[in-house]
Amino acid sequence: MENQAPTPRPERTCVGCRKVAPRDQLVRLVREHIPDGVAPRVRPDLTGSAPGRGAWLHPDAACLELALRRGGFARSFREKVDTGHLAQELEHLDPTRTWNR
Repeated sequence: MENQAPTPRPERTCVGCRKVAPRDQLVRLVREHIPDGVAPRVRPDLTGSAPGRGAWLHPDAACLELALRRGGFARSFREKVDTGHLAQELEHLDPTRTWNR
């Protein structure tokens, strides 16, 4: 009998705490382009397959707070982005979780 190594699960880095975790434990966020002169908005990617760069975040208010405070989204998307509504959108996805602290 041959021992087969388990198939590795894709891993991503959380933009908040900067820890590596399996992709299925993180929420993918993408930037949504807006007309010229306005910073792109960040929104959750429910399908996990929207085109373009993605940022990954633990579903935890502490990680969201760290990402906002440290500029994790701007670093990940390589440009200034609008995150003003992000906590509200994430809360709307999962009403049992509080994203605002």
